[in-house]
Amino acid sequence: MRGSGRFLNNKMKIDWLFLTLVFILTSIGILLVYSATANAETVWYASRWFRQIVYFVCGCLLAAALACVRIDYWQRLAYPLLFLTVLALAFVALGGGDAAKGAGRWIDLGFVKIQPSEFAKITFLLAMSKWLSTHHVDVLQPKTFVVPGLIFLVPFALVLKQPDLSTALVFTAVTIVGFYWAGVSLLDLCLLLSPVASVILSYPHIPYSQILWGVLLCAVFLLLFFRKMPKKFVIFILLLNIVCGYASTMAWNSLEHHQRERVMTFVDPMRDPRGAGYQVIQSEVAIGSGGIFGKGFGEGSQTNLAFLPEEHTDFIFSVLGEQFGFMGCMMVLALYFLFLWRAIAICRLHLDPFVNHVVSGACTIFFFHMTVNISMTLGLMPVTGLPLPFLSYGGSFMWMCMMLVGILVNMRYQGSQLESNYN
Repeated sequence: MRGSGRFLNNKMKIDWLFLTLVFILTSIGILLVYSATANAETVWYASRWFRQIVYFVCGCLLAAALACVRIDYWQRLAYPLLFLTVLALAFVALGGGDAAKGAGRWIDLGFVKIQPSEFAKITFLLAMSKWLSTHHVDVLQPKTFVVPGLIFLVPFALVLKQPDLSTALVFTAVTIVGFYWAGVSLLDLCLLLSPVASVILSYPHIPYSQILWGVLLCAVFLLLFFRKMPKKFVIFILLLNIVCGYASTMAWNSLEHHQRERVMTFVDPMRDPRGAGYQVIQSEVAIGSGGIFGKGFGEGSQTNLAFLPEEHTDFIFSVLGEQFGFMGCMMVLALYFLFLWRAIAICRLHLDPFVNHVVSGACTIFFFHMTVNISMTLGLMPVTGLPLPFLSYGGSFMWMCMMLVGILVNMRYQGSQLESNYN
């Protein structure tokens, strides 16, 4: 008993390494924002780098407050909080928010503008975690997906209406990981996602699209055959893939013009080097010119001469690559790896399903942002509006990241108190 108590006490300690990683990454981000914007701004208290410091301090206060909330309160408030954020998303989607760059995503409170979709990631995570932690899901029982499907579709559709496809895909990633954590196998997840793959692979502009789609259909059929699924389910999945495949043109036409341009630019950035492909080309030039050790802090020509668009937000990783080179990028990637490793390790400490769902979902949000943003700057994925955690400039995004940090600290510190329920 004495050894067990010491183990629980160790688990209840705050993970200072985790918090130190957050501080280091945010400090690097502030320095990069400073180097990317200092030449354009002279008054320090009105500069973006100083605002980023203010955002971070406010985020720390939010994280500290959330870390003190009891876990059972999170469970009780999950659905009401999601309802409130859905109302805010509906307000923005229906034209009530402030628009920028063709999308209405912000609510102006006078002293600050907030982006409801950022906070919706957290409330959606809590609501989905609450449901999946207490209910069974099975691909052979479609009714088990009705409620989590509604929890997913409502915020997904409202964010997509803004339009903000990249943020909507965050909800998709969290849902997929949540289903896996709830017991759905990887093979079954592949079956559930196969219609989406049919839409993508059957699109005529993709080279060898018909061959790729045919291979996908064969793989789905073999998977269904070896899984010994009921005939009705086999027929339903195959028909759904065929219908989705032929509906790819409709899906393409439903995208906004700028979204289609981003996809086509991803396939061939040089098709419009001074237009849609400009960002990707300049980003690759910036990162490539950094070499092994970079040009030095504040010495990047792509950044200083404003060749690189959105350098302080979406393309902050390009600034990092130009000024600190390959070694600087690898150092930041190592810090991100340690951050995610310390976060997901919470799942090994506690058995409570709600805690595990929240932790895995929070890690998914961070990992999805990191992967998509960095891949975008390297030209490996289409350009999206997803910022890089702790590095990119932005108040709502910084607060969302710090709120997730506070919740992760909360899950680690208080999750131990639930351990007795499983011993």
